[in-house]
Amino acid sequence: MKRTTKMLIAAMAVVLGVVIGTVLMVQSQSESLGEDTIRAMVTDRYSGQIRTIETEGSNYIVHVEDDGFEYEITMDREDGRITAMDSRKIAVEEAAEGSTETEGAEKTPEDETTEASVEDTTEEPTEESAEKPAVQVTEAEAKALALEEVGGQFVHVALNEEIHPAEYQVIQLVEDDDEGALVSIDAQAGEVTKVLWFSIDFEDITDIEAFAQELQNYNTQYQNNYYIEFDNDSGTDTKNGEDTDAENDMEDDDD
Repeated sequence: MKRTTKMLIAAMAVVLGVVIGTVLMVQSQSESLGEDTIRAMVTDRYSGQIRTIETEGSNYIVHVEDDGFEYEITMDREDGRITAMDSRKIAVEEAAEGSTETEGAEKTPEDETTEASVEDTTEEPTEESAEKPAVQVTEAEAKALALEEVGGQFVHVALNEEIHPAEYQVIQLVEDDDEGALVSIDAQAGEVTKVLWFSIDFEDITDIEAFAQELQNYNTQYQNNYYIEFDNDSGTDTKNGEDTDAENDMEDDDD
């Protein structure tokens, strides 16, 4: 009888121990921090993106990816203390896979807002810049084309990029000291588009840049082979009312 009583007491003690252990385990688990709390703690302390959170015994194992590195952070489940941290560099292949997975994942409203802000700040090429090709003809080539077109001696060259296509305007002293030509050359196609003839005593030109600008203004008003005769004595200029061939004008002057 005594032996049976001892066995019964021993069995009850084992059962009681199991019950107490179970209660302690449940209580411990109920007091441990949840994954949402751990995620918030890691996000607050570190930059980067949390990939996974795993439970391992009394710890959480958090994997964070940031700037080409992966960090493995071990945190106590009860109080969130960091007990260990390891890092490794991510291979290019892994980073590409991670990027693909991120693209395929469902986007949150915050992600969409961020993407929208990035798209808004991206400058798209304007219509003017898209239609304005680079200058293809060099200044030396433009001067050579002007020389071939009217001959004479080079005086001045300017590139006008305010118009489309851009245009070189070359001034040549063609004959003696008072016959000249303004040759307009397409800076993309490398072709002579207009020749404006004029008569002026080049020795009286004190500011070649200002004179070139004046010729440019006339160039926008008159057609090809128009002839201008500057009257330096009166400070004014007179222009033929009709487009004429420059050689004929020169012959008339000789007469």
